[in-house]
Amino acid sequence: MNKIADFFRSKGFYIALGVGIFTLISLIVAYSYRSNKKELTGKQAIDLNQPILSDADEDIKDDTDNKETVVTNAEPKKEVAGETDAAKPADVVTEKKDEKKEQAKDETDNNTLANNDKDVADVDEVVDVTSDGTIVADGVTLNAGFSYDGEQTLAWPVIGNVILPFSMETTVYYQTLDAYRCNRGMLIEGEEGENVLSAYEGVVTAVEDTKEFGTVVKIDMGNGYEATYGQLMNVCVSVGDTVSLGQNIAEIGPVSSYYTKEGTHLYFEITKDGVPVNPMTLIR
Repeated sequence: MNKIADFFRSKGFYIALGVGIFTLISLIVAYSYRSNKKELTGKQAIDLNQPILSDADEDIKDDTDNKETVVTNAEPKKEVAGETDAAKPADVVTEKKDEKKEQAKDETDNNTLANNDKDVADVDEVVDVTSDGTIVADGVTLNAGFSYDGEQTLAWPVIGNVILPFSMETTVYYQTLDAYRCNRGMLIEGEEGENVLSAYEGVVTAVEDTKEFGTVVKIDMGNGYEATYGQLMNVCVSVGDTVSLGQNIAEIGPVSSYYTKEGTHLYFEITKDGVPVNPMTLIR
């Protein structure tokens, strides 16, 4: 044992050197072997999920790749024939749109002028205005230029008591209707057959039968003032007639079913531009 120990002590350096060289060579060989194996494995690796292509399939694949390359590199197709408005120059499209707008505007203006001409023609056929301001419709004089202004005194169309007064701000009681209502005119008591006189001069604009006021005569006194006489019979004026102050225009007739309990009377109403006016403020 001592000899072996002496040997290793005397030769230990060389033995360690040899072991080191051997180890280094082994590491180099192992590294080279692993690198070569990895490279070979990468080249020979086959994807088992990928189908095996024959020579014909390879040719088809190559042709397809070539076609895709050609299509990809091709320039976008240019519109030549049959191009839409969107592909046309903007100024051309705008010009055509402007032309259509002008044509539509001209047609509208022409239609408007035609309609206006028609309206004027229709009016001229039935209405005429004379030099003194008189309006004639269908040959009947409707306005002889009377000018009542609310200052002149109106005459009583009949002499009698006021049964129901004018009342537009508060209601009054109607016996026959058993109700409270506003009253646009006033009810003047009178006998059946009693003459009804014109409260002021004017022109007759209407003679008509109504459900509430029976036979009615309306007279235009001028400046928007109009007198309405109701519950009449034996009317002796016609539409277009001019009447003077105090002229007989009709008689008091039987009352309508709206006023049976009030008794025979004259319904008298004054309006200014269609708005009721209290007759008592105009009668002196």
